[in-house]
Formats: sequence, C-alpha cells, structure tokens
Amino acid sequence: MPATASTVRATGLYRRLQHESRAAAADPYELVTMLYDELEVAVGVLGAMVRQGQRVSATDPAHRARAILIALDGGLDREAGGGVAEALSRVYRSMRRKLDEAVAANSEAALAELLDGILTVSDAWRQLR
Repeated sequence: MPATASTVRATGLYRRLQHESRAAAADPYELVTMLYDELEVAVGVLGAMVRQGQRVSATDPAHRARAILIALDGGLDREAGGGVAEALSRVYRSMRRKLDEAVAANSEAALAELLDGILTVSDAWRQLR
C-alpha cells in the first residue's frame, strides 16, 4: 500500500514525539548518541536523494545535518575537555565544510565519504560507554 500524505505526516509526528520523549529522559551521553543517530540518518537521506536524481541543496536533511554538526560543536565543554574537545571541534568544522561542499556539488561520493567519517566518530563515541 503506497504511503499517503497523511500517513507520511503521521509517521513524522510519531517519530518526532518518540525522539522528544527519549531526549527528555536521556543523560548527556545518550543525547550525543541521539545526535549522531540523527546525523547519520540525515546524511544517508541526502545520499539517497542524490542517487534518485534530486538536488539536495536547501533541503530539510541538509539543514538538519548542518544544525546537528553545529550543535555537536557548540555542546563541547572546552574547559573540561581540553585538547580532546578542541580536536573534536576541528573534526566537526571539517565535517560541516565537507557537508557544504557535497551538498553544493550534489555529490553522492562526497556524501558517502562524509558518512564514513561520521560513522567512525560515532562508533568511537559509542565505545566510550
């Protein structure tokens, strides 16, 4: 059965409510994990859109991915994190540049490369716990 506009909206609303309730009960570690999850999804969707022949600039997934990278960078405790926080900040800034370039070029290969980098950092984060 094909999805209708109303089922797509209802699914989106359900997903948003699910994330909001998960975030309300989450500790800082889990919040960062949620951001990585959402970043992976957003960049994956951008790659799928490019494969389908769509332009991805000025789309919700592109804006969401950029906002998440900004939030991850902004959430770093540079005082407590010292050199590690500064290194992560450089990584997030580099990822933002790569995202902007990949989106501007509508490049599936560049988005796949970015997603690989995100998965590497995300996997390292998950291993901390």
